[in-house]
Amino acid sequence: MATPTTVRGHRPAGRKPAAHGHLPVAALATPLVLGVVYGLYTAFILSSGHVFSTAKVVLSVVSGLVLALLAFGFGRIQHALPKEARAAGYGLLIGGAMGFLYSMTGASVLTSAFIGAGFGIGALVTTFYLFYTHEE
Repeated sequence: MATPTTVRGHRPAGRKPAAHGHLPVAALATPLVLGVVYGLYTAFILSSGHVFSTAKVVLSVVSGLVLALLAFGFGRIQHALPKEARAAGYGLLIGGAMGFLYSMTGASVLTSAFIGAGFGIGALVTTFYLFYTHEE
């Protein structure tokens, strides 16, 4: 009798299962790097042509930390969501982050909202296309 090549519970050679309770390195490193880069870019925007103060440093650190925590949290639950909700989550995360960054330039709230909405819609369409064309 022939044995099927794909057996339930079989994993490719060289791949070990993640230890229970441990996260892959990318699950921690990606949001951390994203938060650091976002915080540094926020500091760059706030310091352009102005005196750098403690309040601006705190705002930069907090904004980077909030984005890192949101990205980490969304990364933990994204696999339980359907592709439409996952794409909407990425759109909200990216649109909100870009709108906040644009508001740091001194632009009006309405302009920042439109910039954030534009980036959010672009991210939603792009991620939905990627999820739809690469579904298993």
